[in-house]
Amino acid sequence: MKLTATPNRTALRRFAMVLIVLLFSAGLYAPALHAAEVQEVRLWRAPDYTRVVFDLDRQVQYSVFVLENPNRVVIDLSGVEMKTNLSGLDFKDSPVTGMRSGKRADVDLRIVLDLTKGVNPSSFMLAANGELKDRLVVDLYDAGVVPAVPDLQMEERPGEALQRDIIVAIDAGHGGEDPGALGYDKRIREKDVALAIARALYDRLESVPGYQPVLVRDGDYSLQLQRRPQIARQNRADIFLSIHADSFSTTRAEGVTVYALSERIAEDENVRRVAEKENSADLLGGVAGDTSLRDIEDDLARTLLDLSMAWSIEQSVAAGSYILNSLSSVATLRRDKTQQGNLWVLRSPDIPSLLIETGYLSNPDEARQLNSGSYQRRLADGIVQGVMRYFYDRPPEDTLVAWQKANNITPTLVGTAAGGSHVVARGDSISMIAQRYGVSIRELKEANDLRDDVIKLGQELTIPGAGLSTLLEPLPMEHKTVTGETLSGIAVRYRVSLASLRNANDLRNDVIHVGQILKIPPP
Repeated sequence: MKLTATPNRTALRRFAMVLIVLLFSAGLYAPALHAAEVQEVRLWRAPDYTRVVFDLDRQVQYSVFVLENPNRVVIDLSGVEMKTNLSGLDFKDSPVTGMRSGKRADVDLRIVLDLTKGVNPSSFMLAANGELKDRLVVDLYDAGVVPAVPDLQMEERPGEALQRDIIVAIDAGHGGEDPGALGYDKRIREKDVALAIARALYDRLESVPGYQPVLVRDGDYSLQLQRRPQIARQNRADIFLSIHADSFSTTRAEGVTVYALSERIAEDENVRRVAEKENSADLLGGVAGDTSLRDIEDDLARTLLDLSMAWSIEQSVAAGSYILNSLSSVATLRRDKTQQGNLWVLRSPDIPSLLIETGYLSNPDEARQLNSGSYQRRLADGIVQGVMRYFYDRPPEDTLVAWQKANNITPTLVGTAAGGSHVVARGDSISMIAQRYGVSIRELKEANDLRDDVIKLGQELTIPGAGLSTLLEPLPMEHKTVTGETLSGIAVRYRVSLASLRNANDLRNDVIHVGQILKIPPP
C-alpha cells in the first residue's frame, strides 16, 4: 500500500483518539458549579526524588515555589477546597517532615510541605484516565539531581504541556554474551565500542538545554532486539539511534553508514502486526492502552500503521542526512546518503529510527580510531550536531527547541579547539568546566593532577585535547514564566545554576510570578 501523506505523530494521535474525545467532550467542558476538591493525597519515595500526588475532582490552576530558612515547598491551588485528612501520610525516608493546608484569599488553597533539606520541585497536571482522577503531581528531586524521564510504573505521564525536552533514545548494539563484530586483532569488540560511543552521546546531550538522552543499554548485558525499541517507546522517545560498528572480509572497507528501514519491510511488518493483533499499545503514538491494535478493525489498523510508518521512515531518512552531513567533517563516509534495509530495531512506526555503523573493525586504522576515547567523543559530537540541526528545522510541538525557533532564537554551534586552558571564575565547578570543553571529569582531573573536585577562584586549568565540541548553546535568551513553574525547575531546564539565575535577575529569593520575564544566563 503506497501512501503519499506523511502526517506528524500529533496528527495521528488526534486522528486515532477523535472518537473518544467526542464521546467525553461534553463532560470535560461542563461549567464548574462548586469549588474543586482535593479528595486524596498520596506520597512515596523513589531513589532520588519524592513524589506527591493530589487527587482532584477536576483540573485546576496552580503554582509551586520554594522557600528557604526553613526549607519549604508551597503549592497554591485556585478555587480548591481540601476534602481529605493529611495527618495519616507516611513521610518515612523522604525529606518531607510535615504537610499542612489553609485557605488563602477565602477561595484558594495553600499547601505547605515542611522539609529537612532543599529540593528541586517539578510539577505537572494529569487528566483523568479510566479509574484515575485528575491529578496534580509534584516531584521533589533531591538537591543536585536533574529531573529525569518519569518512571511510568509509578505514575502515567503522557507528556508535559509546555516546553518539554526532546527525548533521544541511544541504543548501544549487542552486549553481554553477544560481542558483535570483532576487530582485526580479535580483541576490540563491537559491543564495547558501541557502548563507549553511546555514553559519549549521552554525556553530550545531557548538557544541552531542551534535550534528554536515554541509554537503552548502560552496561555489558544483552537485550532482545524487540526490547530495545520498546524501551525507547516507554520513555516517549522522539528519535531512536542504534550505535554499531561493522566488519568485512577485507581490511580495506572503511567509513560510516547510516540506515533507516526500507518501505517494503515496513509494509510486511505492518501486515504481521495486524494479523497477530500484537499488544503494542503505543504503536500509534498514544498513551498505553489508548491505541491498542486489538481495539481497532483490521483495515483501519493497517491504514493507521501505514500512515504512521510512512511518516517515521520519511523522518528517519531526513534525520540520517543531517547526521551524515555533520559526520562528514569527522569521519570517512562509506555512503553519503541514508541507506534503507531490513533491520529489526528500526521497525517502530511512531519513532524515527536510525542504525549508525560508525566504521569497520576489520580495518586496522579505523578499528584503532574507534577504540580511542577522543575519536569516540568526536563521533558523538558529529552525531549530536546532526540531531540538533534536524530537530531545529523540524521541532516537535511543545518542546523547548520549538519555543526557541518560534522566538527567533537561532542556536549557535560553539566549537572548542583541542587543548588550551581555563581560568576558574566565580560559579565554576569541575563538572561545568568539563561539559563546556567537551571532556570528561576524569580527563580534566588527570590533566591537572586533581585528587578531588575542589577548584579555586583564579586557578588556571589545563584543558586536555578532546576534539571539537558541538554542543548547541542558544544565544542569550529570556523565559516567560507560566503556571506551575519554579525558579529551580527553570534553572534545571536551561542547565544553569540556581545562583546564577538569581544573580542574572537580581532576585533575593526563589519567588517568581506568572508572566514574569527572566533572563537566562549562559551555562
